[in-house]
Amino acid sequence: MEKPLKNMDDAYKWSLETVAALRAGDFSRIDMEELINEVGSIAGGLRRELAAILRDILEALLILTYAGSDQADAERQLVHAQGQLQLLLYSAPTLREVIQEILEKEYRRAKDNVTEDYSLRLPESCPFPLERIVEDPFDRLVAEGKLA
Repeated sequence: MEKPLKNMDDAYKWSLETVAALRAGDFSRIDMEELINEVGSIAGGLRRELAAILRDILEALLILTYAGSDQADAERQLVHAQGQLQLLLYSAPTLREVIQEILEKEYRRAKDNVTEDYSLRLPESCPFPLERIVEDPFDRLVAEGKLA
């Protein structure tokens, strides 16, 4: 009996070998605790990605709403971040269930970043409706006549 595969030396190699062992039904080669930890980390990584995207969206909305400069850059950031959000929610739709849960924390972070960069006084709580934050940017640009 061969020893179980370990992730400690080379995560990429471990992933490929673990998948091959699973497909072959060779469960004796699987370090189940390591596999459980790796699968469990997927949710945490997706949640962190969601938080970062929401923060980018909120920063862009704050700049567009409250700052007089950098409008074109903020619009590009907003379109990019909202596009990334659409892709993330397409691949992991249940993340929609945690948006509201993490929104205020990410708003505070975005507010701090924009306040530091622009010396603005911004609302204490998020002034944007959820629909504006999660909207598909391409639908909005088409509606505004900016895309044909």
